[in-house]
Amino acid sequence: AFPPKFKAPRQVWVSNMDTVEEEKLGLIDLHPEVFAERPRVDIIHENVRWQQLYRHVSYANTKMRYEVRGGGKKPRQQKGSGRSRHGSIRSPIWRGGGIVHGPRSPTPYFYMLGFNTRLNGLRSTLSAKLAQDDLHIVDSLDIPTDDPSYLEKLVEERGWGPAVLFVDDNDIMPLNITAASDSHGHYNLMPVY
Repeated sequence: AFPPKFKAPRQVWVSNMDTVEEEKLGLIDLHPEVFAERPRVDIIHENVRWQQLYRHVSYANTKMRYEVRGGGKKPRQQKGSGRSRHGSIRSPIWRGGGIVHGPRSPTPYFYMLGFNTRLNGLRSTLSAKLAQDDLHIVDSLDIPTDDPSYLEKLVEERGWGPAVLFVDDNDIMPLNITAASDSHGHYNLMPVY
């Protein structure tokens, strides 16, 4: 049940986006089990590492003995020469031969992180962002124009930083903010789910 019995909800200001100057519209309560957790840096690091390795594919490749050019003929007879037995000059023990346990491409580094680790990482990150004043709540993502310079001025005036993630409770974003953020590579739109 909200609010929890022994934790006070976090209160933040709700602001507007229809003017460049910020106007405080009121206070809103945030759930303390999401926005008031003690940040676990180890879990946040685990989530960041998982997201970095999510798309990482290694293309390092070495040839095995059957892929190296040449070496089809037995280099010398099996018996009688007084030298060791060999069947190919592309054996891994020969210079210029194949590599035994080398990397074989493509090697994906994808793995699935546990659900609770992902959930706790999100809670820790949201709590840390709120504590650092990097999380801002607005009443609506509707902006009056689709001009990218308006969005840049708004972000600069509010001090939101070089990269901004806009999250909406609906997966169909307003048309003006979609058009304004389209040309800017560091303004991203995402539905809340």
